[in-house]
Amino acid sequence: MNAVAAASAALMLGLASLPAAAVKPVSWNDIANDDKTGQDVLNYGLGLKTQRHSPLKQINARNVDQLVPAWSFSFGGEKQRGQEAQALVHDGVIYVTSSYSRFHALDAKTGKQLWMYEHRLPDDIRPCCDVVNRGAAIYGDKVFFGTLDARMIALDRATGKVVWNEKFADHKVGYTMTGAPNIVKEKNGRVLLIHGSSGDEFGVVGYLYARDPDTGEEVWARPFVEGHTGRLNGKDSTTTGDAKAPSWPRDKDGNLVEAWHHGGGAPWQSAAFDPETNTIVIGAGNPAPWNTWKRTKEGDDPKNWDSLFTSGQAYVDATTGELKGFYQHTPNDAWDFSGNNSVVLFDYKDPKTGRQVKASAHADRNGFFYVTDREKLATGAGYPNKPTALIGAWPFVDGITWATGIDLKTGRPNEVAGQRPPLPTAGGDKGKAVFVSPPFLGGTNWMPMSYSPDTGL
Repeated sequence: MNAVAAASAALMLGLASLPAAAVKPVSWNDIANDDKTGQDVLNYGLGLKTQRHSPLKQINARNVDQLVPAWSFSFGGEKQRGQEAQALVHDGVIYVTSSYSRFHALDAKTGKQLWMYEHRLPDDIRPCCDVVNRGAAIYGDKVFFGTLDARMIALDRATGKVVWNEKFADHKVGYTMTGAPNIVKEKNGRVLLIHGSSGDEFGVVGYLYARDPDTGEEVWARPFVEGHTGRLNGKDSTTTGDAKAPSWPRDKDGNLVEAWHHGGGAPWQSAAFDPETNTIVIGAGNPAPWNTWKRTKEGDDPKNWDSLFTSGQAYVDATTGELKGFYQHTPNDAWDFSGNNSVVLFDYKDPKTGRQVKASAHADRNGFFYVTDREKLATGAGYPNKPTALIGAWPFVDGITWATGIDLKTGRPNEVAGQRPPLPTAGGDKGKAVFVSPPFLGGTNWMPMSYSPDTGL
């Protein structure tokens, strides 16, 4: 869709747009050094590793109680619903998204709204869990964000006008987008806009996308359900995992059962990026449908079917979109634990060997905190769940009932019998209720965590 047609599909409230000449372009170097400078916030994770650590020291534990409000801004009106966005800040302007696919530019000193973009949503959107938007990306003279009707949109930073508008999937079947996109620079020097899709609960197949930030054109697309085929430069590329999808069951005639066509695995949160290995690191959502028995060969144990590549952390080649590695937290997830919580990249000193490891950290909704070797995962060593990639896994909430722990030799959970939802009783439409902890909202949820290289915490 060109910019003129896209603009006609939206409401633009131009309140006090910035002079175009006053907008300083955001470079890749600015984004790459986001965690080292204090004047801007240019990335959803405050740096490529998503550590959310600031070098600023002026505000600290001794004086934080002296802070007082300078101004407030209401996202307002009948559309004031859940607000989960992280704001970006550049050159004195705050860029922040809000519910129902809206975007605001605010003067950081006064809180005055400079411009607002309100996306015109169709009546048949299918958002699962409120109508939130978690944030934007920034690069050059544009800002980027996803919408509830499965679009990625680029806006002019000075005016809020649409530069390009790309539909990435059919919202009528459940595709949508709530997470913040990311900017990466792949090994050949090309800057890419990275974003995922949402919609696991409606049984869509999750995809991760790379786009040209100037035009919106798709560069590659990677499905996160084993056996589905990706795209590269507008053509079919490779199959994700095994083309025959051995982790998804087949019927007696050898055909993949219905669940595989739905799949889930949507990477609906934001990614981290490791330039050293040219790797995008992102969580994959829960499998679909929720009913684990629909993802199990008749008469078999659900633990024998993993439903790859869902409910885990994925390692994707930034240049080609190939899935390089994967670690699954919850095989054949029956509890909606998902795996989308943030993955933080950090350097870990192994207390047993003293060796420094380039690692990833992830607190999962299933109640366990995982540390994995990201170099091994980025080179395929953990594809999937080879235990050499798992450094450790620890419970971080009390009262976990579904598993007694994570087996460090296999990388798999030690499941507790009777904790998976049972088959329907004879003549009934559902099985006996079971008490599981954590519940589906999790030991933690989408809220990202932070890491301090100063303290190692």
